Amino acid sequence: MKEERATFFNRDFFTGIILSSSFFLAASLIPIAGSVFFLLTPLPILYYYTKTGRIQGGGIFVISLTLVALFLAFSSSMTSLPFLFISGFLGIILSEILHKNYSIERTILYPVTVLIVLWLTVIISLSITLGKQPWHLIEDYIGRNIQESIDLYTQLDIPADQIAQIKDNFKEITIFFTNIFPALFLVSVLFTVWINTLAAKDIFNINGLTYPDFGNLSCWKAPEGLIWILITSGVMLLIPAEWVKFLGLNMLIVCLFVYLLQGLSIISFIFKTKNVHRLFRILCYFFIFTLQYIILVVITVGVVDLWVDFRKFVKPIPDSNI
Repeated sequence: MKEERATFFNRDFFTGIILSSSFFLAASLIPIAGSVFFLLTPLPILYYYTKTGRIQGGGIFVISLTLVALFLAFSSSMTSLPFLFISGFLGIILSEILHKNYSIERTILYPVTVLIVLWLTVIISLSITLGKQPWHLIEDYIGRNIQESIDLYTQLDIPADQIAQIKDNFKEITIFFTNIFPALFLVSVLFTVWINTLAAKDIFNINGLTYPDFGNLSCWKAPEGLIWILITSGVMLLIPAEWVKFLGLNMLIVCLFVYLLQGLSIISFIFKTKNVHRLFRILCYFFIFTLQYIILVVITVGVVDLWVDFRKFVKPIPDSNI
């Protein structure tokens, strides 16, 4: 009995709790960098759930979340708890999915589907509890985030005229982001699952854990039929009806995100073919996601690749391993 307890309460168990709790707290309490921690909160759960097994991994998740919930109850609001639960639970979902050796598309889409169901459940539950329509809850949430951004801009000494412009158009901005919330929500879920799935590869390989062979992801391409959805969404933006415009805009945002992934796969292909140093790769990806005009360039490359096929123009250097 003592040996079983010693096996269960081992170093990995406590390290997993400490690391997972740290990510949860950082995501909840750090103003700007917290968004990065929130994006990666599934990773510790994913790693330790895979390494220690379902029972220990589940225990790490439950205990970490409980400790953080107790801390937040005494130090701040509990509003971030549903976000932390779903984000951490994604680690468990990904661990289970990665064991199945599905294709990369199914590995991404299955967790995305589960997350969408979980979030819809949370939104509907809050709607019933608070007696508000789900759409009004989303509008209130977006409004609070815009107000927090205004407060942050004030602290960062952003020019007063820019802050005033946001305040003057507060209602219009809130309505606009509420209308495109479905696309923003779907893109954020896709991106979270995508980045954690890829980030797990190096962590698993370094620590000797099994990771699926997805093939050469730098050769990945979006489905060819997606271009027609992109064109249709563009045409819908020209139709006078407001609901048609916003439906088209939501479709357009999702399509452009998929082509962003294709553009990133082309960049990854170039890096691998040319044996670009890892540090330089990280810096490039950092600039891509922080500078909006670069993102637009990458999206354009992803769309144009449907006809040009940029990869065929990239020649490997001697002794390169693609």
